[in-house]
Amino acid sequence: MYKQGVKSVLISGSTGEQHSLTLQEKIEIINGLELEEERIINMEIIFGVASIRQNEAEELAEKIRHTKMSGITPGYPTYVIPSQEEALVYTKIVINLSNKPTILYNNPKRTGLDLSEKSIIQLSKIDLVVGIKDAGNKEKVEQIKNGIGRNNFYFYASGEVDLEEKVLHGYNRLSSIAGNVSPTEISQWFQKMPMKQKVNKQENERIETIMEQVYQGNAIVNVKKIMNHMDIPLGICRSPVGNIEDVNH
Repeated sequence: MYKQGVKSVLISGSTGEQHSLTLQEKIEIINGLELEEERIINMEIIFGVASIRQNEAEELAEKIRHTKMSGITPGYPTYVIPSQEEALVYTKIVINLSNKPTILYNNPKRTGLDLSEKSIIQLSKIDLVVGIKDAGNKEKVEQIKNGIGRNNFYFYASGEVDLEEKVLHGYNRLSSIAGNVSPTEISQWFQKMPMKQKVNKQENERIETIMEQVYQGNAIVNVKKIMNHMDIPLGICRSPVGNIEDVNH
């Protein structure tokens, strides 16, 4: 990513890493990143903070507080489904312990919790909260924007699916999946959307090819497969994700 000019990365931010990696594994990743002095200085490195157990999320947030990480993305425990009030308390504790700029992460499909407009607006009043990754349905963004009343709050689309429509609804940042394999093309494509610049035929065909390669089937399995072929050894997905690939080969 760094060699291809990417300036911002989200590590342990989705696809289950936040919850299924052990606390020790996450700490090992952070310690490894801290050794990458050139990259950690020249890149915005955001780290996902989540756990089934709140005390482990707290320990991870406190660890990040004393690092050069640029910010955090707190995720909510899967299956547990806290109430809105409980989710607010959880979020505030994690933010306070990390003392880092924070992008909220609302992913009802994965966690079962859909952070309400009221909760998001309330959390946006915390100075360290700078944005939200996927606020739920697209229409919800407009309601949140009206309630927040700040121009410097960022809405991150989670992946490229329906991206142009999301931008029309007010999303102004992208947490990219396809950008892992084609960062330059995806970045240039996305940057044209808010300005309503037209994409030429050649660019459009290239984007369509990338989207087909990544999103036909399981996107994470596809990304790992493509990057492994690029001699970037990411290995395989955690079972049962990828089981079909194993059977077919």
